[in-house]
Amino acid sequence: MRTLIVWMGALVIATGVATASVPDTVDLSSLDSVVSPQAPRDSVWDELSLEPVSSTRVGEQRFYVTGMLGESFATLAEPLYQDVSRGSAINRSVFTAGGAAGIAFERDNGRLRIEVEGRGRDDVTAGFDQSLPEEFTANFNWAAADGWSALFNVWRDFSVSEQVDLYLGGGVGGGGYRYSMAGSVAFPSEATVLSYAGNAQVASFAWQAGGGVIWNLSDRVAFDVGYRFFSIDQSPTTLTGFIDGVPLGSIVLPQQFTASELLFGLRIYEPFRRWR
Repeated sequence: MRTLIVWMGALVIATGVATASVPDTVDLSSLDSVVSPQAPRDSVWDELSLEPVSSTRVGEQRFYVTGMLGESFATLAEPLYQDVSRGSAINRSVFTAGGAAGIAFERDNGRLRIEVEGRGRDDVTAGFDQSLPEEFTANFNWAAADGWSALFNVWRDFSVSEQVDLYLGGGVGGGGYRYSMAGSVAFPSEATVLSYAGNAQVASFAWQAGGGVIWNLSDRVAFDVGYRFFSIDQSPTTLTGFIDGVPLGSIVLPQQFTASELLFGLRIYEPFRRWR
């Protein structure tokens, strides 16, 4: 009997354990508010602009600076020199250098550049020395020193390829130099010396026009080779004459400075932006 009771108790305990191990049915309806059906995501390409690269820069403005140097084939038309040299003007090849700062506006086929330019030029000098013992001895010296120019320029760049551009344009502003002249003519037969002297600071309206080729070394650096014709308007200068040191009087003579110039430039866009 005791054995039967033990087996019945063991059966009841086993049945209870088995019932407890079976989980109740789980209600997942509460998760419907958490996980709800979603529409399929759009393609990532739908959020990107697929405009051509060239058109994305149209209208962009970029600041730039340019350093330049070159050769100025200068001409100083000076009436007195033309008289003693039988009609020719003073022609000299001198060094010129300077810089420019401006803004470039990107266009479909190139750029429009607006800039301010300043340059200096070496002295243009000339001399005349002629001696005829029986008639006269003449000695004259001319100089146009400390040449300068400050111009407002507009240039139009035209794209030829990704690396090469052509450009045309010009500018207006002011220019000048320090003019000096000293000379004398001695007449041995009459023991008389006729001399001239003059000094003036010339400053007048100036302009230039030209064009060139641009080689784009990178998106921010370009090398420029160009030609420009430069001119300073005609300016009057006063010369004082002397006979044996006694003032004879003054004359006013017009003179004009022009130059054909070959320039080499290095241009940097956004120079103050951190290099990457």
